[in-house]
Amino acid sequence: MRPTGHRHPDTITPQRIGRRLWVTPPADDTPLAPGQIAIRIDPGAAFGDGAHPTTQLCLAALERHCKAGALLDLGAGTGILAIAAAKLGATPILALDIDAAAVQIARANVTLNQVDDRVRVEQGSLSDVLAGRCGLTQAPLVVANILSHVLVDFFAQGLAETVTPGGLLMLSGILRTQGPEIRARLGWHGMTQVAEERREEWLCILARRGRGILG
Repeated sequence: MRPTGHRHPDTITPQRIGRRLWVTPPADDTPLAPGQIAIRIDPGAAFGDGAHPTTQLCLAALERHCKAGALLDLGAGTGILAIAAAKLGATPILALDIDAAAVQIARANVTLNQVDDRVRVEQGSLSDVLAGRCGLTQAPLVVANILSHVLVDFFAQGLAETVTPGGLLMLSGILRTQGPEIRARLGWHGMTQVAEERREEWLCILARRGRGILG
């Protein structure tokens, strides 16, 4: 998803997403119960303050599916998904955004959440990953919370190749009416849908790359 305008961090209300994740403003120091995870976000002008249904869908899905291992976040925005993944145990994490300002915001949020050792934020896109310019070329979990037409372009570029065989691809930014088009791409590129969550008019689709299928 692309930036939707500035939202001052003081306007962020702490909210629980899923069972354990709390998205809070930077200065919030409200004690959390044991096992709860705080994700402190200063959104600046980048997308990803936890209020949008697509971000909430991805955070809830990460809580269920994120494991130890590498993760690729395409369209990182504020870095919220990469930060959540780090706190859920994923490492190393490569978070990419094409917008230079978003990259700076995400880096600041990564530092704020003290996950610099697990998350690397770079300016770039899928083509840079596929060309080997980012170090990480495949991951067992790839996340893309981007508008549907960009996902369609990504599939044409080779998105499925960034998922290790047997790994998961998490897609959001998809309106319900756009679901059939994305599901078709999954099948064309050796991916099998394993889950789908809905919130308001938005979808989050999870698919697994078939073992042994060549990209």
